[in-house]
Amino acid sequence: MLGDLKDLNFVPIFGMIFVGWLFYLKFREKQIKNQEKITLIEKGIDPSLVYSKSKDNQNKNHKNNLKIGLLLIGIALGVMVGYILSLTLGIPDFVAYSTMILVFCGILLIYFHISKTE
Repeated sequence: MLGDLKDLNFVPIFGMIFVGWLFYLKFREKQIKNQEKITLIEKGIDPSLVYSKSKDNQNKNHKNNLKIGLLLIGIALGVMVGYILSLTLGIPDFVAYSTMILVFCGILLIYFHISKTE
């Protein structure tokens, strides 16, 4: 059993490399956007006209943030209830956690869909 765990040492290293790559891509995206703005200013064009945020785009971002927040709440509730189920009923940990996370995320996404249509 202990030998199997030693084989998983690459997982955190891979995760750190992946997160570093994501940070690099986000930095590069901002750098390119700034270069575009500088080019527009040099040509005499107001960058605020090109990069203006419309109300529709802001509203979409708020709804996306709400959906992500509800998913995170669903994960937290699922972990809590899964832990309680595994302690009280003796259900295996993986089964209790995974089913409760999926159930609560599903319920909250249905709530998001209902609240979005109203």
